[in-house]
Amino acid sequence: MTDDPERVCPAPTIAEVGSEKSTVNLQAPAVGSILNAEPQEVRTRKKRLQLSCGECRRKKLSCDRGRPCRRCVRTGRADQCEFETTPRPLLLPINQSAQLEQIKSDQAELQNLRTEIFQLRELLSKPTTQQGRDLFTEDVDGDEIPKRSGVDVKDIITISRNSINTNDGPPDPREKSPRGYYRRHTLLRFFSEIPQLFPFIKEIADQWLKPYGIYIKKNKAGKDDGWKMKMAGQEQPLLESLLPPKGDTDVLIAIYLDHFEQLHRVVHVPTFNREYINFWTPGKTRYPTMAAMILSMITVSICASAHLVGSTPVPAAYRNMAEQWIFAIDDWLRLQSTKHRKLVHYQVACLMYMAKRMNIVGKKRFWKDTGSLVQDAIMDGLNRNPSITDAFFIREMKKRIWYTIRELELQNSFECGLPTLLHTIDSNVSAPTNLADEDFDDTTKQAPISRPSNYYTTSSYQFHSFRSWELRLEISRRLFGSGFFRALAYDDVLRYTHEITKAINDLPPWNSSRNDRKSDARLLLSYSMLEFQLKECLLTIHRPYIDREGGSYPLSENICYQTSREILVSSIQLMGLGVQSLAQLREDLALASLHITRLTLLQPEGSNSIIMVNAPSTVDLLEQCLPIIEDKYLRFSDPWTFFIMCTAIMLIKIHMGKESRQNAKSSCARRFLDLYYKNVWMRQPSDLAQQQAITQDIVNQTAVSSTLATFQYTSFSCTPFLINNPNLCPCLT
Repeated sequence: MTDDPERVCPAPTIAEVGSEKSTVNLQAPAVGSILNAEPQEVRTRKKRLQLSCGECRRKKLSCDRGRPCRRCVRTGRADQCEFETTPRPLLLPINQSAQLEQIKSDQAELQNLRTEIFQLRELLSKPTTQQGRDLFTEDVDGDEIPKRSGVDVKDIITISRNSINTNDGPPDPREKSPRGYYRRHTLLRFFSEIPQLFPFIKEIADQWLKPYGIYIKKNKAGKDDGWKMKMAGQEQPLLESLLPPKGDTDVLIAIYLDHFEQLHRVVHVPTFNREYINFWTPGKTRYPTMAAMILSMITVSICASAHLVGSTPVPAAYRNMAEQWIFAIDDWLRLQSTKHRKLVHYQVACLMYMAKRMNIVGKKRFWKDTGSLVQDAIMDGLNRNPSITDAFFIREMKKRIWYTIRELELQNSFECGLPTLLHTIDSNVSAPTNLADEDFDDTTKQAPISRPSNYYTTSSYQFHSFRSWELRLEISRRLFGSGFFRALAYDDVLRYTHEITKAINDLPPWNSSRNDRKSDARLLLSYSMLEFQLKECLLTIHRPYIDREGGSYPLSENICYQTSREILVSSIQLMGLGVQSLAQLREDLALASLHITRLTLLQPEGSNSIIMVNAPSTVDLLEQCLPIIEDKYLRFSDPWTFFIMCTAIMLIKIHMGKESRQNAKSSCARRFLDLYYKNVWMRQPSDLAQQQAITQDIVNQTAVSSTLATFQYTSFSCTPFLINNPNLCPCLT
């Protein structure tokens, strides 16, 4: 019998086996060959001696003489097995060789994966800048990392993010979770666009604030959170029991109706006033929905500036209760049926969002809150034109609620850099009517005629905002509709710039019918807010072209510079009329301040450009706007906005050569310490004379120019607060 030449491994014959005793049999001989063999050729074969290591004995594995043990073969250490007695090459079956190659490949791949994880840890643990861009801005994307066998990519990212080093300095806000919020948000993207910003703040905190035990974080020490434990352990309290006395409530309701209601229309003022009187009338039934609406309104207006209160001051203690009111109304809204939702529930929900916005509660959930409102409104059909069978009052109130919800949602789309459902839905709701609330009520049968566009009413803001709605929605869809920011082509940028400028010029120059200060404040507030939402679009579409390709787009720089200056000037005018705190529903002041700071720092030192020549006036504008941010800190104890604004001013002064870096840091620290101690005494008042003494001392200290030689942590050593707390002052230890 001849061997088949195409066989890869032909079976050995008996003769071959007998002649080569030391060769290992790869296949058993045929049974017939053994039976036909002569007796003297058949030999009794000795049983081989079995060797095994301790691991093999424990697992009941055997090792033949001259061969590695099975464990070493399986783990890829066959050539290092201590039981191999001869240095000849390893003979393995084909399937075991393939397994060994796969094991070696997996081990190499695992080693590469470990190296990659180490590199990611090193990358995320060093907050250094490279070519003007912060490494924290480049998030690890799971799609960019190839998937490995047996290891999940999400685990790699989690390990890498948890390995970021922490220190005692101010935490970089981009290190917090969620990372996407700080990468997308319009304001927080400046941390990478102005690389000097955060290191300057950190130096101030390390050098000037740590010795006092003060850290850049929201001050929660003065808050009384005992109500949270009580609410968790008790039943839902009646909203009526949370209302302040009627006198204080009347003042706060008047502030809301006179100012906030003209921006975002939520209620019909005459109808609300009638129900409000009935609510406080003895013997009348007090409905929980009315109590929720009143409590929502005063939660919004409690954040208004003291200039709006007039001769009847409202106790500042109510500001500390705003968060408690918000949580109570949120719990009430969650208990309401979604099957029988009425307009009053949408009114309370809109008021609650504005209350959170004014009190800076849950700012990472703003986009989610308005998105939820849009979903509920679509589910109940508010995005469709109201039925003609409804009364005119109902149709108009539905329009107002829908316009309010979608304006708040579109604003969040621009600020958070995220898409919205408004990009995909089709709404056929007709344009709002420019009517005053006195022109109709719940008994109106026939629709009244709308006022002219240049006639100011409390609905004029919604009326004119509707005229630019399609343009702003289209820009938002082009920029954020794909889920991430996508810059427009420059031809589209120029086309949209022309359309936005035309929309700004079409805004009516309202003339005040009464020459009193309150009417002027209302007109200026509505006009400024209409301008702000259009100028925000201008800044957004031109922002990607600032400092792009070595300054090849000077038009974008000039437009952003002029637009930012106009926003700052409008903010100063609003502050002069005492209504700047109402504009806190938007972030235009901080956005314009950081834009103009970035543009100034991009100019070379000694440049003759218009931006650099006007740098002193830029500093003056920012200094005039800084009291607005200081007032915000005193109401909410959130220092980040103040430090960003103050640092922006100091960086421009350093860039101009008007201030040394060390002196700029000491001046910024002094101004913050003034606010810090003032805030402490406002939230924890004691003796009135002592409080007046520290306030006067702070004023005197602020008036004196600060230098490094005279500061040395002693500027507040004589204040009553530090005398009573010597542990905070190194001079008294």
